[in-house]
Amino acid sequence: MSFLNPIFLFALLTVAVPLLIYLLNLRKPKKIRFSTLAFFESLKSTALKRIKIKRWLLLAIRTLAIITLVVAAARPFLPPEFGWAAGSEPKAIGILLDNSPSMDRVDRNGPYMDQALRLAGELIAIAGNDDMIILNVTNGAPLNLPALSKRAAERQLGNIETVNAGNFLKQRLNSLARSVKEAPEPNKLLYLITDAQATQFHGFEPVTAEQYQDIQVQVMKVGAAESSNIGFDDVAIEYGGRDGAGNLQLRTVLRNFGDRQASNKFISMLMDGELITQQTFGLGVGLAEEFIFEIPLTDARSIPVELIIEGDELTFDNRYYAAIQLPETRKILVVSDNQTNQGFQSYLRPMLEIADEEMNRFQFDFRSIDGINVTDLTSFHAVVLDGVRNIPDYLSQALVDYIQDGAGLLLLPAADGNINSYNRLLSYSGAGSYQNVRGSYGSFNPVDRMQTPSEGHPILDNIFDKTDDEEIRLNVPELFFFYEIERRSRASTVSVLETRTGIPLVTDSRVGNGKIMISAIGSDPGWSNFPIKPFFAPFYFRTLDYLARGEGAKLNTHVLGEDFSAFFGHNAESIRIIKEEEIILPERRQSFRGSEIRYPAIEWGPGWFTVEADDRNVLFSANQNAMESQLSTLRLSEIERILLSDFRHVKATYAGHDNSGLLAELELATFGREIWYWFVLIAIILLLLESMVSRYYKAESLA
Repeated sequence: MSFLNPIFLFALLTVAVPLLIYLLNLRKPKKIRFSTLAFFESLKSTALKRIKIKRWLLLAIRTLAIITLVVAAARPFLPPEFGWAAGSEPKAIGILLDNSPSMDRVDRNGPYMDQALRLAGELIAIAGNDDMIILNVTNGAPLNLPALSKRAAERQLGNIETVNAGNFLKQRLNSLARSVKEAPEPNKLLYLITDAQATQFHGFEPVTAEQYQDIQVQVMKVGAAESSNIGFDDVAIEYGGRDGAGNLQLRTVLRNFGDRQASNKFISMLMDGELITQQTFGLGVGLAEEFIFEIPLTDARSIPVELIIEGDELTFDNRYYAAIQLPETRKILVVSDNQTNQGFQSYLRPMLEIADEEMNRFQFDFRSIDGINVTDLTSFHAVVLDGVRNIPDYLSQALVDYIQDGAGLLLLPAADGNINSYNRLLSYSGAGSYQNVRGSYGSFNPVDRMQTPSEGHPILDNIFDKTDDEEIRLNVPELFFFYEIERRSRASTVSVLETRTGIPLVTDSRVGNGKIMISAIGSDPGWSNFPIKPFFAPFYFRTLDYLARGEGAKLNTHVLGEDFSAFFGHNAESIRIIKEEEIILPERRQSFRGSEIRYPAIEWGPGWFTVEADDRNVLFSANQNAMESQLSTLRLSEIERILLSDFRHVKATYAGHDNSGLLAELELATFGREIWYWFVLIAIILLLLESMVSRYYKAESLA
């Protein structure tokens, strides 16, 4: 038998207390003879002997009671070598090691990972020779090892190291629990050695705890260092909205996730390995800062951008890979008349011509109304009728069919246009009609103003650079001449812009699978001073983007720790993933919409990879979950509360440089049987016996 708290055995010295009391009561009284005492001479051989027996019996009971209470306080247990102890039976021992990047931190006891491996080795060392060890790790690819002997498990520890890959703590813990449960050994033990990073325990949801009721779970928390850590809180694309047509920006938010102020740090942006820009910054604890990077457009469909934080203490999360996928070029047909209205030129066409030269998002084809062939419409994503005086009937019907198939149309009238031809087109589509005329064209005398627009339509959402609670401030255009657009009660028709008197200025109507937008004014200054306002270019650029259904630039980013999935809008005959020169064949699922692929990606780290679908190559990037940068840890009570949703018996404790006391306690709890409660029970019985002897053993009475 051994003791967990042997220091309490010094309390056995208190056994001398009742013995001293007894010895002090042995003083012989002075003898004085009286004649009447002769009667008591006969008691010397009877009652006095009983009194001595009672005293010795009470002394023995009290002494034994003290001894048993002291032994109980010392926490005795039976080791495995004791023949009938439950711990002597073989055990299935699961050890899950946290090998996440945060385990690269260092405190006064050394690197976290070294502490974890040393502790795992000590746990294996105290295992029995017949015990089987199952090892696994939380991050990256699983070890996929069978149950091992002590020596084999000790050798495998040398192959475990931290990896900058996805975290699978919950899955690995439950997988290891299943392996331990299914093992033939009668005793089931499960160890988790971790730095208790709070985000790693995120998403734990209860399972049926009864299935693991016979598994003892012991969590050992290592590390107690304060760290300065800057990480990427968010990276997103902003494209073609606030800053003009064709502008592409990468919005980056950095946050100080550490415990100390960060000063004199740098963030750099690289494209194809070449430094483009660098900025310096400093961040207080818990604070964030936003950076905007201008992205030069190229002829390539994919732009690889690297964002690098320099000067940070922890480096595992200091690089972000941004695979920017440029949208497919959208073809837009711009139709106009050769003649101009009273010398006024369209301001829309010059704006589109500049956009056509400086960006590759849209491809514009400028034609006159006489050069339109209805068979050519199907090759365009949207059509703009800019100041066309008369729309032929054959073209009107073809345009409606074209729109119903999913394309878009923007109608900007001519001041001297044929309203009947406009309305025939609109009647075919059911998108409304032009009615009365207000004002005088080219007079420059305002008859109304544009109402300040409000968000709520895709064209207007986020077009203004403002906070959510800030009002829109806009120098609204003055209107000299405009058509009144018939108001429609159809739910599919909405007003995008209106006049201050509530007359629709630009409407949006759904026609079949496409959209048609009608403007009450044209694009030249004879109608209004709208063409010279800053709002003109971004509004019409976003309108064409909306009609052509341009998807915009996007980030092809995979978050480590999740399954990788991608969708291609065509049924590809062959799809494969290439990452670090390794060819991977993903799971494929074909549907009428296209091809969907999926791959677990558990072994992936941060970096680039390419998906090849037939003759099309798409660049992707893999990055850590932003939560990995949050280094705050859980308290022991919080760990126990979380894991008790999955397991019935959970205990968490701290581990340090000297774990001898912890290992001794674990050896008791897992490799032997604690029997202190036996001694408490014996002490209670002895105290009850002492009360019974004192009450019922009437040695003073004559029998």
